[in-house]
Amino acid sequence: MQNDSNISTISENGKTLKDFIPLVFSFFSCLVVWSLYQNIRLYFSGALDGFLNKSFFLLVMHHIGFTAVLALCSAFLFNFLERRMFGLGLKTIRIVFLAFLVLEGLLIEYYVQNYTILAFGINATLRSDGSHFSSIPLLITLPLIVASFYYLAKRFVSVYGPIGKMYPFTIILFSLFLATLNSNKKPINENKAQHLIVSLAKNSFEFNAYEGDEEYPLLRSYEQKDDLSPYFNFKQQKPHIVFLIVEGLGSDFVDLDPLYPGFTPFLNSLRNNALVWENFVSNTGESAAALSTIMGSLPFGDSGFTHMDSFVHRHTLFGILKDNGYTTSFNYGGNSALDHFDRFLDEERVDRILDKNNFGDEHRQQEKDAAGISLGYPDKALFKKGTPLPNSFNGPRMDVFFTLSTKSPYLVPNREFYEDRVDRIVKESSMGKRQRKLVRNHKEIFASLKYTDEAVEAFIKNYRKTREYANTIFILTGTHNLTDLPQKDELSRYRVPLMIFSPLINSPKRIRSLASHMDIMPSLVSLLEKEFKFKVPDQVAWLGESLLYPDTFNDAKQIPLLRGKHNIQDFISGSHYMTDNSIYALDENLGLTELDDDSVEEQIKGNFRYFKSVNKYVMGNNRIIPEEGTIFTPLKADFSKHDMVWIQSVFNGNDFDRAYETARNLAHDEDWDRALLLCRYILKEIPRHADTEILTGRIYAWQKKYTESIAILEEAIRKYPEYADGYAALLDTFFWSGQHKKAIDLSKRIEQSGIVSDEIENKILRARKKLKSETEEKDTNVKEDAMAETTFTEN
Repeated sequence: MQNDSNISTISENGKTLKDFIPLVFSFFSCLVVWSLYQNIRLYFSGALDGFLNKSFFLLVMHHIGFTAVLALCSAFLFNFLERRMFGLGLKTIRIVFLAFLVLEGLLIEYYVQNYTILAFGINATLRSDGSHFSSIPLLITLPLIVASFYYLAKRFVSVYGPIGKMYPFTIILFSLFLATLNSNKKPINENKAQHLIVSLAKNSFEFNAYEGDEEYPLLRSYEQKDDLSPYFNFKQQKPHIVFLIVEGLGSDFVDLDPLYPGFTPFLNSLRNNALVWENFVSNTGESAAALSTIMGSLPFGDSGFTHMDSFVHRHTLFGILKDNGYTTSFNYGGNSALDHFDRFLDEERVDRILDKNNFGDEHRQQEKDAAGISLGYPDKALFKKGTPLPNSFNGPRMDVFFTLSTKSPYLVPNREFYEDRVDRIVKESSMGKRQRKLVRNHKEIFASLKYTDEAVEAFIKNYRKTREYANTIFILTGTHNLTDLPQKDELSRYRVPLMIFSPLINSPKRIRSLASHMDIMPSLVSLLEKEFKFKVPDQVAWLGESLLYPDTFNDAKQIPLLRGKHNIQDFISGSHYMTDNSIYALDENLGLTELDDDSVEEQIKGNFRYFKSVNKYVMGNNRIIPEEGTIFTPLKADFSKHDMVWIQSVFNGNDFDRAYETARNLAHDEDWDRALLLCRYILKEIPRHADTEILTGRIYAWQKKYTESIAILEEAIRKYPEYADGYAALLDTFFWSGQHKKAIDLSKRIEQSGIVSDEIENKILRARKKLKSETEEKDTNVKEDAMAETTFTEN
């Protein structure tokens, strides 16, 4: 009878504690199996030296805490449902526990493939090949976990006897949970589902409201800082500037003592004749966000500056240099629309944007991934296509190259050849056993690094042959450190090289100052303003400051770090680093030592909270700089509410190619106003949707608005010089408007662009025939008029 009394602790009617407890123990046992799965996967990848280590037992301990709190909450739900319907509570709890087991398995799989724990924003950093949750080991293990859960639940029925004597059981569960609250959690030993739930809760309830009095809290007067000038011997002409932003290039590969030596020999050799920053960090672990921090020293917003839905007034290096007579270009082998690079660059009036849409037929894209998608054109093709032609140097230039071959899934051309090179490097290397194992297990990564190193080497060597090389500054950095390899510590993901090399540099130097991507633009603008009297805005709002300081650290310097989309959890303040609310002191080599100083900790956390509030405020309210302080007038495409109702009725998704087809069908039906409205909307969202730009030009031609049509189509062929459709549309407009001489003149440009098309040849032939016919007709009319005049005179 005593046992019956204990049973009533959970349920007086229906299923009892005797049915509930086995589920809890079965759930925990399956979590232990997941722990083994994680550590075994990490061991075979080379990330761990053994799988039954301290991290495993810490992970089991944290699973105990998570199981305890889940069981505590579930016990009340179980009791509530069982009182209402016999067996309902038990069935519900089974489903809940199984769902958490599946979730934990998926999150562990993400972790073992990325070496980073997934926080809020589950789609934030998935690889483009979608391979994270399609692992064969996972697909084998997951059904075994589900089967084990049911089997163990039956076997654990016998444990109820001792547990039934513990009263009340809920106090035991709560005590176990409290015991793990203050334990030392790291990604490898943390329950992944708990981490995700906590991050979701933080993002839901952390509003970061800005409470300051300044309308533009980042705005300040521009102040020239003469930092870099002593290192240069400039010529009279403004220098050309080339940015090399290398995907995933971290200090693990390019450094004084790299963790993985031998895979980027050329890049490392550049250090001997360059200004080199030994303690440099990217502001982001998200590749796409690096562009706006390097070129604009801009805040992140929620997911990176280029992902903002609406226009935000700002200054960037593109705009300031263009305002001072520079021609600007951006060169990328991928799709510039994916991370809204195209919109950002169009707003900055970049003169030439090269992406995967206008490489032409002479180059081949990288191999397709498991999902049948290619990232775009490999780095060697990028540098070959993007290198400025000698006749394009009509004044100073800034050319930005953004690589992609060192990005997952690392499918570089001739991959087997480069993987053989990796084997050779490992064989001849002095790397330790752990590094060798990691390299062999990730040969595709190191093969891609070797390939990109060769691509940069070929580009620099070819550039050296040009007349402009003697007056060019090269700036090389990485987007972030590769996260597909294990990291030394939490800060390592951000550590990247920064090298400035040029024939203009008077002496190479290794610089110890801690700096970040956000400091590049302010320092470069200050250098050019001092040496060449650049026009610079009176007020600026850059997050960065200077690349140079007398010592490694500047106590006033703050460096915000965006780990991933929706995930600002890291922050550097002076000589301290905060990550996930833990504070570390930084040494001269950016090594971490955990800090136990409440006053310093509170100050740093206060600085971090203030940054996040300002970041959210200025981006959400367009308050970086006032509109009157901008260099370029924003490109506006306003739509009335009435227009939007119609647009959303014909297009309510993200497939803009389908929206283009809708616009094209409307145009063919001569519903030209609707077609133009939809085209405007597409181009607002995807500014470089070439087919839509060309369709817009054609619609104006069909409406006999030839001046507008020609202006649009000439801009289209300037932006997409290898795209035949733009020339075809412009040739039609010239023909319909009777401008046959212009059509013939256009043929020279078509030939220079290497376009071979029967359709275009026929259109040019048509123009020649028409011009010849009109010329002959005109000559005939002149002769007839002359004869008529002669006859009239004789009479």
